[in-house]
Amino acid sequence: MARKEFSCFVSLESLYSDLRQACRQIGKAPVFAATAALVLAVGFGVSIAIFTIVRNVLFATLPYNEPHQLIQIVSRWPKTGDQNGWSAPARDALDWKSSVPAFQDLAIYHYNLVNLTGSGQVESIYGLRITANLWPMLGVRPQLGNWFSPEHDYPGNTHVVVLSDDLWRRRFHSDPKIVGKTIHLDGEGYEVVAVMPRGFNFPLKLGTSAQLPTDQMQFWTPLGSDPAKEQRGAPSAGVVARLKPGITLNTAQAQIENACALLAREYPETNRDLSARAYSLRDQTVRQVNSPLLALLAATSLILLLACANIASLLLARGELYAGELAVRMALGGSAWRVARLPMFQGFLLCCFGFMLGVPVAMASVRFLLHLAPVDVPRLANTNIDFNAVLFAAALALGSGVLIGGLNALQVLRRSPRDVLSDASRTNSGRPHTRLRSSLVVSQVALAVVLIGSAGLMLRTFINLLSTDTGYQARGVFYGVTVLPRVRYPAFEQRQLFYKQVLDRLRATPGIEFAAVSTGFPYVGQYDDAKAQSAELARNSNDSGISADFNAVSAGYLEAIGIRLLRGRLVAETDTANTPKVVVIDENLAKTLWPSQNPIGQLINTDDPTKPIWRQVVGVVAPARNQSIDLVARPGVYVPLSQTNAYVNFIVLKTSAAPREAARLLKDVVAGVDADQGVFFVQSLPDLIDGTIATRRFLFVVLVFFAAAALVLSTLGIYGLISFIAASRTREVGVRIALGATRGSIGRLIVSDGVRLTLLGVCAGVAILAIVGRLLSSLLFGVRAFDAAAIGLAIVILGITTTLAALVPAWRSTRVEPMVALRAE
Repeated sequence: MARKEFSCFVSLESLYSDLRQACRQIGKAPVFAATAALVLAVGFGVSIAIFTIVRNVLFATLPYNEPHQLIQIVSRWPKTGDQNGWSAPARDALDWKSSVPAFQDLAIYHYNLVNLTGSGQVESIYGLRITANLWPMLGVRPQLGNWFSPEHDYPGNTHVVVLSDDLWRRRFHSDPKIVGKTIHLDGEGYEVVAVMPRGFNFPLKLGTSAQLPTDQMQFWTPLGSDPAKEQRGAPSAGVVARLKPGITLNTAQAQIENACALLAREYPETNRDLSARAYSLRDQTVRQVNSPLLALLAATSLILLLACANIASLLLARGELYAGELAVRMALGGSAWRVARLPMFQGFLLCCFGFMLGVPVAMASVRFLLHLAPVDVPRLANTNIDFNAVLFAAALALGSGVLIGGLNALQVLRRSPRDVLSDASRTNSGRPHTRLRSSLVVSQVALAVVLIGSAGLMLRTFINLLSTDTGYQARGVFYGVTVLPRVRYPAFEQRQLFYKQVLDRLRATPGIEFAAVSTGFPYVGQYDDAKAQSAELARNSNDSGISADFNAVSAGYLEAIGIRLLRGRLVAETDTANTPKVVVIDENLAKTLWPSQNPIGQLINTDDPTKPIWRQVVGVVAPARNQSIDLVARPGVYVPLSQTNAYVNFIVLKTSAAPREAARLLKDVVAGVDADQGVFFVQSLPDLIDGTIATRRFLFVVLVFFAAAALVLSTLGIYGLISFIAASRTREVGVRIALGATRGSIGRLIVSDGVRLTLLGVCAGVAILAIVGRLLSSLLFGVRAFDAAAIGLAIVILGITTTLAALVPAWRSTRVEPMVALRAE
């Protein structure tokens, strides 16, 4: 015969009766129930919000056909460890297409900024020039029309365009007959052949830190150039490939490296030391936000565990109030399973209440996080609480109910009725049964140490980033992006005249301290990579030169962005096409090329090694971080724009005007010179620098919030347990005071319990933090993963708060009169 006490076969009537009783028990303590539900709601809500963001950004399938076969290829230089963020040489990519067996197909794209005219106000819009095979490679059909064909890839046959859904709706009012009509880009007519579906975008992540008005590509046109005529070894294009079925990324990577090695042997002048790295398109899209979002997901899990441990601890304390009643039931023949269902149902009910409140909390959290998060996180803007998120919330509630209810039921099952009734008869003369609750409190303190320590690590990182010398005096510096169309400005002299007129008007405007133009700008990703050679290096055929950031600038540029002059002079108005060619270099390059010589007057080549153009060094400036604040400054080269035929991308101002006024002024001046020329956007250099650390700032702010929540929960846990212990030892306290114990010794006796639990939790938390710190190492800057200051901060904060939490019940215990304590039951 089966043992009655372990029978799990119950009737619905029995379950309903237990559920009603659990509801009555919770209803007797509405404040406790509301507090527990709110704590769980916050835990559930934040967990659902972070899960939804992580799922949408990191784990959602890319909106292309067979996206796991798509890869992006970028240039890398194994000798120096440098790697391009998004591009590779277009000419080399054509060779990879034919020489890498793993590729099913390979496509090339260039970013393209044009002026949309003829349909209202001039608007600068961002799009792509692509090879026609990109469309079938992605496998996304247009909602109107058809893709352009490979015959449009070549010069002279490129005046067709595919529109984004956003541009079609915004500028052309969702015209269903737009296909076949002509629009004007940079003054030239383009036939609209297709409109892509709503939500389609490629690429999903731009290779820039600039805060663009939108990351949505507005149009796609044919490549319009022959990649076979482009320079080898110069990363200039995005390269996307589709792998053949069954081919792994590692296999493709090995074949790409072999192809690069062959090109290096065949073209040593341009391809020496150059290789390439392949990433899955998904990894390339989310690479910069992968670690921060996973760190947030882990931190959210800790918060939810803390909330569950806190509620379980509170339920265990309440369980002591009716432990005698449950023991009597078991003594009278009630099964252990039947008696344990009551505390288990209480945990489940609280989790259900938390679930119902947690969904709206999650919706609010998503809106808050979207406002707080960096604007360049791919697919973040499309995040919302959907049915899958609600299912996840239900699963969280179910799992938490099992954890909380199970711990609550365990307290009933692990003690025999005789022990419970025997303890009750002793009128609480000894230490209460608190091992399980103590373990929960220790775990809360440990998790709080991890979260506070992690926030401390990010705080140190954030401080180090803010205090890093970028090499610029950013205050009051603005840049505008504008590119002149080759059709209307085919000659370099015409472009020079346009920018001269713009700069003359800007410099004549009150409040403008400096105005200049350049081909590159810090952190935007538009620097050309040059191989700088001294005469000695040029004689050594085995060395292609020092990799450096190349920027063609007008007079006033270096003064505008505040780069410090160390030797010689800066680029001047007198440096023209008819004067000797000169160059300004940074200190890093000077020390590398001429470690023990004066660089002023030396000759340097940054052009094709087979056709060198020697320039005389006239100035040396301080190093500047062009790529990112947390990356060491690369060598820099600044040549006079007038001594090149380079295309200008940026207009730079230094002014005391407010951001809105500076943007309006720049746009008005450009429009005054050419009414059909727009400015894509204007941004301040401080905002641009701030954008480079936006992801870390987002992680830091959220971790601080989590750490504060963990501190509150762990403090409440200590307070609740010590209060329970103090109340349970009231009679003992009375005896001690009657026998002559001082109030100070009584206080120390009670506080010691809290201190002991805190120390155990801190030790466990520090051990866990040592592991977590390594996981965060890719996000840290200027701080070790196991940082004594961050750990010390966590210990001090927790030590102070938990000690204060223990002092309150200890103080109450010292106020108890001995006779009152001795009569306590």
